[in-house]
Amino acid sequence: MKNNLNFSDFLKGVFSNFDKKGINSGLVSVCIEIPCVDLFDVYEFFIDKYSFSSFWEEDNKMSYIAIDKCKYLTLEGPKKFQVAKEFNFENFNNLINLTDESNTSALSKIIYFFSFSENLNKKYSLFDVPSLEAILPKILIIKNKNNCWLRINSSVEGKSSLRTLIEELWSIRDQILYSKDQKSKNIFDYHKINHFMNSLELTNSNLKQLVNKGIELVEEGILEKIVLASRVKIELKTKLNLLEILKKLKTNQPNTCRYVWRRNSKDIMFGASPEKLFSLNKPNLILEAIAGTSSNDLNPDSLLESPKDIKEHNYVINYLIQCLEVLRINNYKKSSLKVASFGDISHLQTLIYSKIDNVCPFDLLRILHPSPAVCGSPKKKAMNWINTLESFSRGNYASPMGWVDSEGNSEFRVAIRGARYIDQSLEFTAGSGIVKGSIASKEIEEIKLKFTSLVKQIFIAKTTK
Repeated sequence: MKNNLNFSDFLKGVFSNFDKKGINSGLVSVCIEIPCVDLFDVYEFFIDKYSFSSFWEEDNKMSYIAIDKCKYLTLEGPKKFQVAKEFNFENFNNLINLTDESNTSALSKIIYFFSFSENLNKKYSLFDVPSLEAILPKILIIKNKNNCWLRINSSVEGKSSLRTLIEELWSIRDQILYSKDQKSKNIFDYHKINHFMNSLELTNSNLKQLVNKGIELVEEGILEKIVLASRVKIELKTKLNLLEILKKLKTNQPNTCRYVWRRNSKDIMFGASPEKLFSLNKPNLILEAIAGTSSNDLNPDSLLESPKDIKEHNYVINYLIQCLEVLRINNYKKSSLKVASFGDISHLQTLIYSKIDNVCPFDLLRILHPSPAVCGSPKKKAMNWINTLESFSRGNYASPMGWVDSEGNSEFRVAIRGARYIDQSLEFTAGSGIVKGSIASKEIEEIKLKFTSLVKQIFIAKTTK
């Protein structure tokens, strides 16, 4: 529907579609096109008005803000991808769309955040995350290039209930259009980066032991590759200015996906992921291998001449191809190997393309996660060693986060290059891939590089934009 409709005409159109469906109640979804808006302005206006929200922004691609929960599920335990598949089918099977949108970006979406592993035999803390969080948002604000839509999902009982929902949709529409003038004007103070660096230095001894053990495992042939991670937690004495951080990530770390998963005001995951697990825009499937790391202060093209980094990268490529073969996807093409830049860090990148007829996004997740880019090879052995050697639960670190729409299109990112705000503290997690030929000091420097890449966006002076 056009964004210049008045309320009366819009209401009549929705009521007409409601009557045509021959229903009196059910789970409904209503969408309206709105003038193009700045998602940062909108998110800043709404973020403190609702407990749950999620933010997803990619340069020149479909982006969204999800607010509040219409239908949701959390799972503690195994079979998370199967449970997510069932949740997806049930809700999209019951969801009644009362407006028709020709642009696929505007379709209804369910959003998902998984844990890295179930950790069934090991409870680390009260702050462990669920194996699965699946949410059909109540409010979804979608942007793709110069087009924007507002969608609302809710259960209704009769036309009176539906009218109330449309009035709420229209009220939210008006708030969105005026959000730029109504956003918060608060000023925040920032920590110094030295605070973080001092905390990082305290972990040096444990980090060296961890990396040396990983090198020992690959040199002895027990593993071909293992990705080991370190975690630094520091107290945050001032309010987290999430929107300012997101704006800086957009400016300083291009080609990433800026993401937020805000469970409530005291538990927030956020970051800028450079790594796509897969995107499925039927019939086009794209997988991405990201592995091998260099600081942009050096010569990133040196990655193309580094046997260690190429070896690390090839484990990921071979794994992705094996996954396609398991799914009986044999027609695929690889891009040429290149160096991709994500702000102050570069990685080796290879894309794998295929056209598919009928592959479920959750089968892709089950097969692909975790890839050697964040786990190791062989996968099961590497996962067991990660759970043994790392002193913390990874939680959402390096896990799949993404969306599936009502037609089965989907995209999932790997939740890296991020932090978790929890219990008035910030948790940072970063890792490096260890293969034969790895040097402990260089792996430690890589981990520190990944830490500081994000930390600089939080603790250094705010942008002038």
